[in-house]
Amino acid sequence: MKPFRFSLESLRTLRKQKERVAQQHYARALAAGDAAAAQLADANRELAAAWEMLVTELGDGAAAAHILGRRAWCTALETRRNERQAALEAARRAAETAFRELLVAARDREALDRFCEKSRRAHARGAQREEQKNFDELAVQMRGADGLLQLVGHEN
Repeated sequence: MKPFRFSLESLRTLRKQKERVAQQHYARALAAGDAAAAQLADANRELAAAWEMLVTELGDGAAAAHILGRRAWCTALETRRNERQAALEAARRAAETAFRELLVAARDREALDRFCEKSRRAHARGAQREEQKNFDELAVQMRGADGLLQLVGHEN
């Protein structure tokens, strides 16, 4: 019997590649999320420091123009923090989407792997049946030859 050859091997290869691409996409999305979280943490620290500086200067009796400038800076930092918060949320959504894509790609590949393995087992069972059939035919032929030898032996 000829060796096993999975007819959908090229599709199986493509699904493996698609899963690898999905894994890489998910890894990049997680890295982007980590970077966005780090940027948000930096923005929060910078904003907290600016507010602390404003409160200190208010307590020290700084000039109104200086306080207004500090307050404008705090507003700008709040805007930056809000933008980074939105970027983090977008990165998390992108990571969730990439994870779902990874799950779909893995599920598709696993389904094809199961089909391949099922086909391989069916091929092996067929090969065993064929081999057993050949052994049975050989045994029948040998019994027939033994019977002929015994018959020839009795006639002589």
